[in-house]
Amino acid sequence: MRKLANLFLVLFLLAAVVGLAAELLRQLTAIPFPPLLVQGTWLAVFLCGLLLYLCYGFNRHLPFLILLPLQLWLLWSLVDFWPLELAVGPPYRLYAAVAQLILGLIALQLNRLINNRSRFFVQAQFAGPAFRSGRLLLFCLINIFIFPVILLLIGFALTANLVESYSAGFVRLKPNGLYMTERSYRQGDKQIQLMGMVHLARPEYYTGLMAAIPQQHTLILMEGVTDKTGLLKEHFAYGKIADLLGLKSQGNIHFQGRMIDAGMLNNPEAGRRAGIDLLPADVDLSTFSPLTIKVLNALAKYVLNAASPLAGYAEFSRWAAQQNFPADFDNTIMKDLLDKRNRHVVAYVPTALKSYDHLVIPWGALHMKGIEQAVLRQGFVLEQSRERLSIDFLLLPYEQLWQGLTGRAE
Repeated sequence: MRKLANLFLVLFLLAAVVGLAAELLRQLTAIPFPPLLVQGTWLAVFLCGLLLYLCYGFNRHLPFLILLPLQLWLLWSLVDFWPLELAVGPPYRLYAAVAQLILGLIALQLNRLINNRSRFFVQAQFAGPAFRSGRLLLFCLINIFIFPVILLLIGFALTANLVESYSAGFVRLKPNGLYMTERSYRQGDKQIQLMGMVHLARPEYYTGLMAAIPQQHTLILMEGVTDKTGLLKEHFAYGKIADLLGLKSQGNIHFQGRMIDAGMLNNPEAGRRAGIDLLPADVDLSTFSPLTIKVLNALAKYVLNAASPLAGYAEFSRWAAQQNFPADFDNTIMKDLLDKRNRHVVAYVPTALKSYDHLVIPWGALHMKGIEQAVLRQGFVLEQSRERLSIDFLLLPYEQLWQGLTGRAE
């Protein structure tokens, strides 16, 4: 047990040093620090700390005074040290890494004062019988309340990491809400803005988003699948869910500017005019597979237009279970909804850049990973990044939401 406790101290300090090096490298240079090294050291120290916490019930020698503050720090890291970012701004992880290093060094020095021999735990601190039944019973009783909180924090961290990974960082889940990322890329005098969008958001999010768009020599490549042949039989809109959440639907947002068609991109004078031009840059439903059309119609019927979204989702799940879908049906749908549409909008970029100084692509956040990769391949470099709060969890109408989800009305 002593060796495990000492390993925890070493890993805690190592994770702090690695985190500090990663943040300094990110702040001072464009050289990326290996993310797997940062994640690996953090995971190792967290698992070691969790194992030590479970051992509190079995070993009375484990010193709470030294170990518990470090373990509490790791629990705070599960919510990405929120709300530290609100207090110190984007370099908050740098401050956190420095604080973690200081905390670890204080723990070592405090242990030196306790055992009068070493900064690490010595054998004398673990002498005598370790197990006491009364201690185990007390530990179990206390953790009836504590362990669910730990599991909740772990679940939040896993969800936040999954969201950030799938969206390439264009969506970030924090304890107070959902944040969307806007990134600007530059190559010479040309700029591309990628604006991760969400179907439902607070009105202030959309207002701030539109205010950030350059007002001169700008082309907005607009998202929005067309349906020229009437394949969509159900009304596909997020208005009901938006009303339920007290939010605004993206479908109600209209960018201001002149509407143009693809043929005008070949006119070099188009981008010289003052103001903003709007180009529909999405595909038509006729390019999707019949399977995707079928699923979209069912989703609109059972979920988006349902009186109760929760009951509607259950009905949609039952419908999906009855269908004889091929094993890779999800790949077919994602190729239509993401890959095919990404290729279409990216194809406009080289021609558009010949006429316009600024390109804005305000598309759904899940599209951003593929679009960003295409922008970087064309030689553009990340210039600026900022986040906007799209959904504030503290302001959601939870009573109304519960009634709407369950179909119950007071």
